[in-house]
Amino acid sequence: MSVKIRAKRNRLYLDIYWKGSRIWETIGITITGNKVTDKEAWRLAEIVRARREQQLVAGEYNLQDIVAGKQSFIEYAERIAQKQDKKNPLPKSLLYLKPFAKTISIGAVNAQWLEQYRQFLLEQPALSNATAQKYFSAMKSVIHYAIRERIIIRDPTDGVKGISVPDPETVHLTLTEIQKLALTPIGGDLGSEVKKGFLFDCYTGLRISDLLSLKWGNIEQEPRLSLSTRQKKTGAIVSIPLSKLAWQIIDDQQQHHADEFVFPLMASTKTNTNQYLVDWAKRAGIEKQLGWHVARRTFGTLALQNGGDLKTVSALLGHKKLTHTARYLKTDDNTKQRVIDAIPEIQLDKT
Repeated sequence: MSVKIRAKRNRLYLDIYWKGSRIWETIGITITGNKVTDKEAWRLAEIVRARREQQLVAGEYNLQDIVAGKQSFIEYAERIAQKQDKKNPLPKSLLYLKPFAKTISIGAVNAQWLEQYRQFLLEQPALSNATAQKYFSAMKSVIHYAIRERIIIRDPTDGVKGISVPDPETVHLTLTEIQKLALTPIGGDLGSEVKKGFLFDCYTGLRISDLLSLKWGNIEQEPRLSLSTRQKKTGAIVSIPLSKLAWQIIDDQQQHHADEFVFPLMASTKTNTNQYLVDWAKRAGIEKQLGWHVARRTFGTLALQNGGDLKTVSALLGHKKLTHTARYLKTDDNTKQRVIDAIPEIQLDKT
C-alpha cells in the first residue's frame, strides 16, 4: 500500500496504490508557482495524505477513482457495449444515447440528467415504451458498471423513476376454439403437420424452437407417457407428462428411430408456417391472431385455470421465474364463479 502526492496541471492529487489497483483522488488543492503559497499547499496536502493513509489502514476502503470519473460517458458505454451479447439492448441504445449524452463525463451524471434522458426516450416516435424501457435500463447498467469499478461512489439512479410498460395483452385459446381448429383442415402435407404440431403444442406448451427439434427419442411411453427435452432458449432440461390426447395427436402407428424428428416437414422447411396458422384461424371462424406462441400461452393458461398451481405450471413451461408464468394466468367469469362457489357457507340468523 502507498499514498503519495502528485502534481498535475497545477493541481495536487493523491496517488493511491491499494491491493493491486492504482487510484487517483483529487484533494482540491492547487499550486500557483509562488514559493510561499505552494509551500503551504504542499503542507496541507501532506496532512490530507496522512489522513487518507490512516483511513486505509483502519479499513475504510471507500476509494473513488476521480480521474477515471472524468472520462466520456459515451466512450465508457461503448467499451462495455463491445463486450455484450448481440441481443443485449445496450449496443442498439447507443443510437439514442450518443446524441443525448454528447460530451458528458461519467462523474457528471446525476438524477436530473437521468430524468431528462428518460423523457428524451419517451419522446422518440420510433420507440415503443417497451423498447424505451430496455434502452433506459441499458444506460443504468452502464452506471452500475462504473460503481463496481469505483469510478463513482453514489448511485445517481437511486430514486429515479423508470419507464413503466403496461402488461401486454396476451392471446390464448379457449377449449371451444381449440375444438373448432381441430375440426378444420389445413391443406397439403406441410399444412397437415402444422395443424398437428399446433394442437400438440396446446397440450404441451413447448416453444416453437423446441417443437421443431423434438425427436422420437425425446418421448417415453414407459413407465408413463412423457417427453424430455433440453430447451433451446434456456439450455435447461424440461420434462412434461403427456396426456392421452397429446399422444393421440402425434401417434401415427408407425415405428420410429430415436433420431427421427416428430415433425420432420416443419423441421426442414424454410416456409414461414405462421401464415398457415393465420389462414387456418380464419377458416375456423376464430378472430384471434394465431401464432405459435399462442399455443404455448394456451397450455399455460388452461393449466392454471384448471387447477394447476403456479410453481408446477412454471416447471412444465420451463420458466426460470414465476412472474413469467403469472402472465399466462387469465381469470375469466367461470373461474371467478368457481372460486366464489368454493367458499364455505355459514348459517345466518336474521332475527
